[in-house]
Amino acid sequence: MFCSFCNNTIARGTGMLYVRKDGSVLSFCSQKCKRNLLHLGREGRLTKWTNKGLAILRHEGKEKKESVLAKEIADKLAAKKDAKK
Repeated sequence: MFCSFCNNTIARGTGMLYVRKDGSVLSFCSQKCKRNLLHLGREGRLTKWTNKGLAILRHEGKEKKESVLAKEIADKLAAKKDAKK
């Protein structure tokens, strides 16, 4: 079972289940996750300390590095073209 907020695995016999009025069931690994989702209205993917948030940050970091690398390569190619002229 996974936490509805941070996506951590919940060991059997631990955690909390929260049932909404519409019948949907939310599972939480800790009170911290429950408070963040229900009382504070935060989203797990936008919170940096959650597994979902860390995955997004890692993905964004790779894109930034690739884009910087692509810019450096484009600059070097442009410099070589200018040197040939």
